[in-house]
Amino acid sequence: MTAWTLIRRVAIGAGLPVLLLLVSPALVRADDPTKPEKPTVTQLRTTAEAAEKAGEWETAFTAYCHLFVADRGSREVREKLNIALRRVQQLRRHRDAQFQQFAANVPVADAMKLLGEVLTKVPVLYVERDRATPQILWENGIEELSRALANPVFREAFLERPSPDKVEGFRTALKVSWAKQTIASPADAKLQLRKLLLKAQEEFTVRVPSALVLEVVCGSCGGLDEYTVFLNPSQFQPESLSAVPDLTAQGVYLAIEDGALLIAGIAPGSWATFEARQLQKGQRVIRLNGRMMEMVTPASVAEALRSPINGFHVIETEAADDDTLGGRAMLPVVVPTVFGTTAVPFKEGIGYTRIGSITPATPQELDDALNSLKARGVRAVVIDLRGNMGGSFLAAVDTAKRLIPAGVIVTTQGQVSQVDNRPFSSDSGMTAHDIHAVVLVDAETASAAEVLAAALKDHDRATLVGMPTFGKGAIQYPLRLDSLDEKDTDGNPKTSRSGGVRLTIAKLIAPRGGAINGVGVTPHILEADPERQKQMGILKASDLLQSMPPPIVPSLAGPPVLP
Repeated sequence: MTAWTLIRRVAIGAGLPVLLLLVSPALVRADDPTKPEKPTVTQLRTTAEAAEKAGEWETAFTAYCHLFVADRGSREVREKLNIALRRVQQLRRHRDAQFQQFAANVPVADAMKLLGEVLTKVPVLYVERDRATPQILWENGIEELSRALANPVFREAFLERPSPDKVEGFRTALKVSWAKQTIASPADAKLQLRKLLLKAQEEFTVRVPSALVLEVVCGSCGGLDEYTVFLNPSQFQPESLSAVPDLTAQGVYLAIEDGALLIAGIAPGSWATFEARQLQKGQRVIRLNGRMMEMVTPASVAEALRSPINGFHVIETEAADDDTLGGRAMLPVVVPTVFGTTAVPFKEGIGYTRIGSITPATPQELDDALNSLKARGVRAVVIDLRGNMGGSFLAAVDTAKRLIPAGVIVTTQGQVSQVDNRPFSSDSGMTAHDIHAVVLVDAETASAAEVLAAALKDHDRATLVGMPTFGKGAIQYPLRLDSLDEKDTDGNPKTSRSGGVRLTIAKLIAPRGGAINGVGVTPHILEADPERQKQMGILKASDLLQSMPPPIVPSLAGPPVLP
């Protein structure tokens, strides 16, 4: 996964809206001659470790993202990436005005209620109960509090100019004593935390005691895995905020420079790469949805993006230099997830299509793409899942059914009855598409896209080409907290004052029993170079046409159904 992909994921997880993005070299087109050479693994490791040692966690996180892409097989790198991720999430939380306001306004007693609710609900819902006991959640929370006290931003926001020696002494006590307290229940945790707050007030003045409690709440969740996180009320209900529009879904990144709105980059593999080739990095945007873009501000761009024309964002650009042309592009507000569908030139019978993300619309869109290709005589298709960060789990299952006639697609494992060793299977039978398939994957293929890739591989339904996928084989559930909410007569919350937890409730198992989470899906043919990946995919599709008849779609087929 590119650093940009992971950084964007952290920004979203931390509830940080992004409007205009100055993009890294990873976002320029693949044929951009200015793209710098990639640093070596040794250089990346040196940069990451130096930043970590200096406490520059955002720099360390970016470096570990790049290092993870270059050295995906290293368990140590993945662990260090997750540590840096937690640090970055914490740093951004401390700078978040909404979190600061939440901490300042919630009474200590209410913050304690949140802790009790988290320690009550999370252990019975988390994917692995033995990894989410009250004791472990407590230890995670105390560790998070210790890190928070080391952060000057946190101390300035919530403490009253404490002595550095006092703070360090208290942090030592947290590690040596408080983290080792026996916690068998939420009541134990609240009792010990009250004692801890009293001790902290003896050492230094805590201006906002609730902030310390909330750090324990955040840490108890965030310490479980890289995907579980506590969300304050504004984060848990993003629809209550004014949405900040952008064009990232279409693959276009904008920037403001000296009052001009520029195309800062086109994301490789995005809808714009295939369908809006006239847009190029460096072009100046003259009009956006009919509005002149002169002396623009983020607010004026946002206002223009809130006024699409008949379902499209209309961009008019002028040339970036003598080698490029200006033009007009229409970007759909609702971006198709399947695009770039075409018959491969000079390769009779071979087609190509790309699945950029997975939504409930994807199965039908794939049907339409494959049917259009077959109508043009295509008998083997290259399906591009590179850079697909996933999306809807159930939509991925339904998409797999379009190509797999019978058998298990994926099995979920967790505590909740709905995902406890539950197989999701196909019964498509003769309605499944009878077309040879080659699937392109890389380190950015994640989550629901991995469900699709693993199913196609394990059913021998497709040949996978590229690099091992990211390894996010887990399902998250938005657990609503309600201990601070007003209730109606039926006990249902009427307000939204408590926030929630984005909680991992299940891990995903491929049809033949292999884990996806932390492992990923290894392709049949390994190839690191993106251009070579596509070329090899086309060659493999050609081989399939020559070496075997079209796949037979039986009424009952597939690998053994898991019990």
